[in-house]
Amino acid sequence: MLSRVLRMLAALLLALGAGTAAHARVPVGTCVFPLEAGATSAGRLIAQATPVACASDPHALGGGNFGVRLDFVPQHSDPADPLVLRHSSLWQEAERIVLRYADGTSARIEWDSRSAARYMTIGAMLEFPVPPRAAPLVGAYVEIRGSANWRSVLQGVSLVRRSEAAREQAWLIALYAAFGGLALALVIYNLALWSALRHRFQLHYCAMVGALAAYTFSSSGALLLAVPALDNNDRMRINYVMLVLAGLAAFRFIVDFFGAEVLSARLRRWINLMGLTTLAISLAFAAYAPVLGHLLDNAYFLSGAIWLGLLIPVVAQAWQARVRHFWLFVLAWSAPVAASLVRAAHGLGLVPYSFWLDNGNMIALSVESLLSTLLIVTRLRDLSAERDKARAGERSAIRLANSDPLTGLLNRRAFLDLAIGRDQPHRLLLVDIDRFKAINDRVGHDIGDEVLCAVARLLQDLRPPESLAVRLGGEEFALLVPLARMQDCPPERILETVRQHAMPFGIRATVSLGFADGWVTTADDWKRLYRLADSALYRAKADGRNRACRATDFTTAPAAASA
Repeated sequence: MLSRVLRMLAALLLALGAGTAAHARVPVGTCVFPLEAGATSAGRLIAQATPVACASDPHALGGGNFGVRLDFVPQHSDPADPLVLRHSSLWQEAERIVLRYADGTSARIEWDSRSAARYMTIGAMLEFPVPPRAAPLVGAYVEIRGSANWRSVLQGVSLVRRSEAAREQAWLIALYAAFGGLALALVIYNLALWSALRHRFQLHYCAMVGALAAYTFSSSGALLLAVPALDNNDRMRINYVMLVLAGLAAFRFIVDFFGAEVLSARLRRWINLMGLTTLAISLAFAAYAPVLGHLLDNAYFLSGAIWLGLLIPVVAQAWQARVRHFWLFVLAWSAPVAASLVRAAHGLGLVPYSFWLDNGNMIALSVESLLSTLLIVTRLRDLSAERDKARAGERSAIRLANSDPLTGLLNRRAFLDLAIGRDQPHRLLLVDIDRFKAINDRVGHDIGDEVLCAVARLLQDLRPPESLAVRLGGEEFALLVPLARMQDCPPERILETVRQHAMPFGIRATVSLGFADGWVTTADDWKRLYRLADSALYRAKADGRNRACRATDFTTAPAAASA
């Protein structure tokens, strides 16, 4: 089942890659320039055809207001399949897009962070329709107010046909829906297992998957579509916090999964310290951005990278401890760790923007979730095997404590614990091997022990269900049989079975048997029943052995009741 899901996911990814590669995007160049307070707006720049000087390093300009000139080959926006202008979502207060056509006309689109839901699509891409005109579209200017410019003023800009954008959206919706269904299934599945097995790492795994699902719901833009009144910048605040919460749960899962005996206390302290540090930075960012936003943003990605780096000693210590399924763990976690490291590198300005930076995490997490499910199943199987082994050992210890070490029958103490307190009348049969001392003297104690074991096996085979067989001591045995089952184990059958059984070294052995019927509700009942059966056994031996005698003085009511 799991392999089938993996194949379906791989096929979906290949189809998405093939589909997006087949869609010819119009190459769009960008020229970023600052707009000082009160300076000419981007719209006026179009009207006046005023040349601008492009910033060589827009990121060095810091936050503020910016104009961006978009350069591309003239394009016709067909009414049947019009163009759409897209770019990724970044921290900014407002934006005005001015589209310029070859006939000198223009069109404007304005929005702010509070109305971003109108243009948000799955994948956290903002998509703006280009009004069709008879004249081709020859250029565009974008005026951005309140840009944080932590990594870029504008990124991921593309100009595509609406049909192409819709096709890509369909693939992304399918991927995100599949991830959401997978996350829900994993949470339900692991909670059900936890309710039965109670392993703490299962709860942390559920918390990790839940936090990742919440982060994906927000970072994909779906949260803004579900709550249109939400400010887009507030959505980004949520992203920062949810990603750290997912990381905290992930590290807790790893630590509990391996066990405290695998990872050193010092390493666990460092993991907790860096996790809490990154959480504190994310909360500060959520509370104060864009104030100190650039500093907090860099601190967030730097601490996150250091935190992720602690996985190196985690893996090293797990390797040294020869943890079972080590390579499955490495395989499961390599994809999300690599994706997170690349994202941290982008956050620190070391890696350029890519569409898959925003959406690759979902794919990596899907792979990790599926493989981690295998990891959890194997871990649970190991724990179950260890538990079963421990229980078997416990049962073996109990059996040894309650058994006669030679014959394997119950010993006297265990027999009395099980016998006294029964609420039905029983028959007690005392069985004694005739002339056993002579057997020992003639063939030795080792052979005598074999005779004892042989008689014990016969009694064990003859006793009916719900009865007890015990070696009371020496050559004396006993059977306690419910009166309702006494026809299954008559005394004559016991005598005949022992007579006919081939004993070691051709020894002919017989037994004498005394029995009495009564209750064993209390210890006094047992003493009385034993005394009667023992008296009957004495008579059987006195009458010549190899026979059974029944006690004649017995009652069918328990002693406690008669009193």
